[in-house]
Amino acid sequence: MLIKPGSQWRIEGYRDDVSPVFSRKLFSLGLVPGALIEIVRLAPLGDPAEVRIRRTSYALRKSELAMLRLKAVNGGEGV
Repeated sequence: MLIKPGSQWRIEGYRDDVSPVFSRKLFSLGLVPGALIEIVRLAPLGDPAEVRIRRTSYALRKSELAMLRLKAVNGGEGV
């Protein structure tokens, strides 16, 4: 997955190996299937990334983003 500032992604779901507890945590943050994620910026070393979801910004580690099944909307490559 090519994560770069300005790219947008649509959440298609969660990976199969994500625990139910962590998937509920993601769900409570608004990381739900169908939601649009915009990558705002990356930290100097590339991790974490600031993402915007429904006018709310979060800092997510790449490992947390990897738990999502994403589809590129623009400026990215699908996973």
